[in-house]
Amino acid sequence: MTTDTQGWLSISTEGFASMNAARPPEHLIKELVQNSLDSFADEQSGRIRLSYFFAKGKVQVVCEDNGSGIDNLGDLRVVYLTNKTDSHLKRGRFGRGFKEALCIADQASVVSGSQRLEFLQENGERVCRQSRRLLPFGGTKVKMSMPWAAEVCDQLDDYFKRFLVPYRIDLEVNGSVIAARPIAHEITASLTTEIYDTTTQSWKKPSRKTTVQLVHAGPDETPTIYEMGIPVAPVEWTMGFHCDVQQRVPMNPNRDAVQSGYPLKLHTACLPTLLDSMQPETIKEDWVGTAGRKCEEAVQRKIIDQAFGTNIARSVPKMGERQFDEDARELGVVIVNTAQTSGGFREMLKAYVPSAMQVVRQDEDEKTTQAYSSGFNLSEVMDPGDRRAQAIHQRGGKEHVATCLSFAVWFCQRLVDSCPTQQPQVRGKVAQSNPMNRMTWKRFSAHWSSDNILTLALEEECFWKDPLGAESLEILIHEAAHAMNMHHGYDFRKEVERLAGVAANLMLHKGPEIKRLFPALQITASIAH
Repeated sequence: MTTDTQGWLSISTEGFASMNAARPPEHLIKELVQNSLDSFADEQSGRIRLSYFFAKGKVQVVCEDNGSGIDNLGDLRVVYLTNKTDSHLKRGRFGRGFKEALCIADQASVVSGSQRLEFLQENGERVCRQSRRLLPFGGTKVKMSMPWAAEVCDQLDDYFKRFLVPYRIDLEVNGSVIAARPIAHEITASLTTEIYDTTTQSWKKPSRKTTVQLVHAGPDETPTIYEMGIPVAPVEWTMGFHCDVQQRVPMNPNRDAVQSGYPLKLHTACLPTLLDSMQPETIKEDWVGTAGRKCEEAVQRKIIDQAFGTNIARSVPKMGERQFDEDARELGVVIVNTAQTSGGFREMLKAYVPSAMQVVRQDEDEKTTQAYSSGFNLSEVMDPGDRRAQAIHQRGGKEHVATCLSFAVWFCQRLVDSCPTQQPQVRGKVAQSNPMNRMTWKRFSAHWSSDNILTLALEEECFWKDPLGAESLEILIHEAAHAMNMHHGYDFRKEVERLAGVAANLMLHKGPEIKRLFPALQITASIAH
């Protein structure tokens, strides 16, 4: 039995064709392949054969599968009608895909089961002819003759070789098998999808939990967002992975661009998995900062640590003569200028990284507390069993330590006496800078208090082995400069330079006095050298 019907579609074919004329050929032919993919149930194995070639001035296309077939071929003539229940787990969009390709074709035919539907042009008119087959076809076979130039076949080659084929599906394109690619990572995420609501006759974009498969991109491939194996749009990152989303991807009506903001959602979902394999320079890229600010706190902290390191501080502007950035660098801290980072990184740095001022203040507070609480006068140590006595013994004994400390006080007193303003008398004591019961405190070589108490650390060997050496004098000059300025900065550095000159003059002209006052130090210095 054969039935002829005027026209190919239930609406104007010419009007529908004008809507799709700008779509690339590969996007129209992919509609046939995705319909074949959707014809297989979950986990069902199947076969798809796609072929295309140029003949008689047209590109001839054949797509066949052994899927579930089509119940009523007559439904193919009705746009927005489908024999499938709409689902966000299907690639096709509610009865549009085949019709979009058909409206561009010169002629076509569809065979499924015992049915054949032909779209012909006879005597200048479009005719649809439906008939029955004696031998049923297991699946669906579509043929189309498209008014395209021969070079379109090359475009189709480039496009279909990029498909990410499900493992259970055998896809053959012009006789070549498109092999399934290994999945590098699988990530669970809640992402926006789209589904047609038949009640309201509108598209909805709910969020659904899904799996994102990361697949290595080839050397000549642009990392791409895939919709269940079909390339959709660039993923907009610098990682060498494709993102294959295992549900519908929200797209524009032409389905050649994703919904605004969707790549960012993918970046955010995938970033925690990718971080361990990323280099610091890659982590500093803008897309990471933008995605990172939407991640959990643990991920944000990891981003900061891997991109900038763990010993960092935020740069702060110069405050008067105080330059906290320079002070922090002297502590070995790396300064990060947030003005040179993207907005996402600025937010994360501000949330989790202290400023240079905070780092310096904390260091000063810790060292000041330590110097005051652990510092002591030598006269306080009477019991040989005292832990402090053991430390003094290791540095040459109480008498030797007292002599070295006396020289340090005498030397610093001469330096501060050269200051333009009157300074209080310098006093001295010693300290264990890293007591065993206070391991979290920071070590210090020497400390200068606001009331001119010089505290020398027993752990700093230069004071006791070579008190007249360059290393010892350098530290003492630095500490004496704090008598004029407790904070590091321009004025402090100028004071250090001035006191270095004073110290050189002092050692040159006061040499005999030093020998007379501290004769034991000459022996120590000669032994050290």
